[in-house]
Amino acid sequence: MLKTIAKPVSWLSLVVLILPSFLFLIGRIEFDSVNWIMLLATIVWFISASLWMWDGDTKNS
Repeated sequence: MLKTIAKPVSWLSLVVLILPSFLFLIGRIEFDSVNWIMLLATIVWFISASLWMWDGDTKNS
């Protein structure tokens, strides 16, 4: 169940990473806001992507 929640969250955070740059280019938001939004989206992406990409098998075959 955790993987089914973490996967869409990670995809959504990637969208949130891209969107502020476009909004900044067209003059809708300030640069400081872009920095904070992208920092938080990056943290969310690293956590959520790690949860669904990591299979937990640490044995090397």
